[in-house]
Amino acid sequence: MTQPVPRAPNETVLLDMHVHSDYSIDSVVSVGAIVRAWERSGILPLVCDHNSIAGSREVYSRIRRQDPDILEILAEEILTRDGEIIGAFLTEEIPPGLSAAETLDAIDDQGALSIVPHPFCTHRLCTIDQGVLQDVIDRIDIVEGYNARNRSPEADIEARAFAGEHKKPVSAGSDAHTHIEFAGAFVAVAPFEGPGDLLLNLKDAPVWCRPANER
Repeated sequence: MTQPVPRAPNETVLLDMHVHSDYSIDSVVSVGAIVRAWERSGILPLVCDHNSIAGSREVYSRIRRQDPDILEILAEEILTRDGEIIGAFLTEEIPPGLSAAETLDAIDDQGALSIVPHPFCTHRLCTIDQGVLQDVIDRIDIVEGYNARNRSPEADIEARAFAGEHKKPVSAGSDAHTHIEFAGAFVAVAPFEGPGDLLLNLKDAPVWCRPANER
């Protein structure tokens, strides 16, 4: 069922925690389109392009021209040898092709947060290896519990159960690669000033999710 997108009260930040711009080779969403979507909806995008922070840098440069109080969040969906991991609050790009453990080292070195995206999706070849996930889960900060691109709810249900088992907060993201997908899933989180605040505030954050097959 289609639901109206809620507007955030003053003390809440709406955050779509998985968005791709056309800096990702498989996305058709321009930086300008992402900024305009934020202007219309008030939903901030966590732009995490494949192996690049250029899209997030440009998006936040434009957003912060309008509202300098908004925190810049540079992010990247990094293809490791073991599958994908997102780094958020990065200061510099992390190269693909490292192991998951090496990638987590690089994220930690930057004081950034690690997010494991779509960890139990079965139709993506880039999903993190299940054995490796078990090995590194203690080092993962956030588990993506809602991905609006997943083709069935079971993958998200399993992700949330896994996060609960390991006492990890969950994120929600549209994983948008097209304009219509933006804000398909997001969190309503208390204001935050950095990685630690976001990690803490996610624990009690309400989630809105409209799967792709309902749009």
